[in-house]
Amino acid sequence: MPRPRIARSIEEIKSISPRNSAVTLGVFDGVHLGHERIINELIRTRRQEAIDGCYLITFDPHPLVVTHSRMMPPMLTTIEERLALISRYELDGILVLKFDEELANVDYRVFLERYLVKPFDLKHLVLGYDCHFGKNREGSPERVMRESSKLGFAMKIVHAVRQGDEVVSSTKIRNALIEGDIEKANALLGHPYVISGRVVRGHGKGRGLGFPTANLLINDPYKLWPPRGVYAVRVEAGGRKLDGMMNVGRAPTMKSLPEETREAEVHIFNLDEDLYDKHLTVYCHSYLRRERRFESPEELARQLQTDRVEAGRRLDTDTESEIEPSSSRARREKRSSVGRRKR
Repeated sequence: MPRPRIARSIEEIKSISPRNSAVTLGVFDGVHLGHERIINELIRTRRQEAIDGCYLITFDPHPLVVTHSRMMPPMLTTIEERLALISRYELDGILVLKFDEELANVDYRVFLERYLVKPFDLKHLVLGYDCHFGKNREGSPERVMRESSKLGFAMKIVHAVRQGDEVVSSTKIRNALIEGDIEKANALLGHPYVISGRVVRGHGKGRGLGFPTANLLINDPYKLWPPRGVYAVRVEAGGRKLDGMMNVGRAPTMKSLPEETREAEVHIFNLDEDLYDKHLTVYCHSYLRRERRFESPEELARQLQTDRVEAGRRLDTDTESEIEPSSSRARREKRSSVGRRKR
């Protein structure tokens, strides 16, 4: 499946001259199950309404950084993580709009014409039930619906996704992560929680224990770290997908670091190569245990061996791909089931 084209300005979009388009917009932090419903509705619109292309608009930085910086929550995804997750879907393009004071003060009706109707030749707009845009967030789905007939496009409002009694939302996922419940967060996301970064030089002490680690540099100050502890993870490195485990914290047995220090150290199973300066994407599948100080390096090494066995067991039972949307999995599994019945 070809990846959607990513544009970083409205001028880039104009250069490809979209015609007869369906569009959605929002921050899409985390790219969770609620966002997936919106994106799938966009794709369904392309198939059912003879639309030539479907596009997604997101914002960077988060609008609250500009409008209410003190209210800015930690982010589930950096912009690059968000784009990678969105790119799993069968979209024609993604537009990243730089959110600044000028954009924050654009009236939603002007925004519709300037950023949607004219550059995309908009025919269908798909919005989440809680999407607001334009100056003072006045562009609610209901107000936009009233403008749609004047501007010549159809509109669909997508309702919330629920898990049990809970509405799936970025806020609920943040709270689950802050409370240390990675399993609940992953269930609401529809995929394992992602962190990514460049590998930097560490102290090399893990290698001496038989567990070499890659130390991740996470630059985004708004990125929400997983809670301190040890995780079973899958790692994407240079097109390879590898099993491993990760410690988030300050490695108190081997290092004397301030209490507030957080480091992400990834041990990849059966891999002995220098990953320095490489970019890794880490999918946090399961929480294994809290971080603690051991009496000796030898005791730590024994515990790491136990962690490795348990991480391998959990990853063996968690066979769903971390980079495949659940809707794609469902279609693939349905085709597979039909094929088995035919045989």
